[in-house]
Amino acid sequence: MNKASMQGLSAGIIFTTTIFAGCYYGTGLIKGTTPTTEEAKELLENEGFVVSLPMKEAKQTVQTPKETDQDLEEKAPSKKDLSIVSYTIKIKSNMTTSEIASRLSKEKIIDDAAGFEAYMNEHDFSKKIQIGEFVATNTMTFRQLANTLTH
Repeated sequence: MNKASMQGLSAGIIFTTTIFAGCYYGTGLIKGTTPTTEEAKELLENEGFVVSLPMKEAKQTVQTPKETDQDLEEKAPSKKDLSIVSYTIKIKSNMTTSEIASRLSKEKIIDDAAGFEAYMNEHDFSKKIQIGEFVATNTMTFRQLANTLTH
């Protein structure tokens, strides 16, 4: 290709791009294509996704105890419960943190499902949960459980 044909090709590409951009932005087709929050939630649920509350609303709906994160992490099993309970939890695709917390609570691994869910959300562990089988015991802290479920 010589210089003149390359310049002609470049000018044609620029001209065509300008025509397409003018039609796209000039016709107003892009206005009104953004779905509302309710429409987006409905679309996602129809596709099989689980839609949860935003962080601020989730914190308001889950009543967290007045203990600090350090207290929650270091909470040891009570003296009356000296037996160690072990449970193999199977994490499947699209399982929510609340489902995991309720299952761990039902199997007597954790005492406070809402507190564990809040801990997972506050420390961004809920976004990193892996699919698979994990062994959890009732002597594990929230941090240890979170690390187990995310590795």
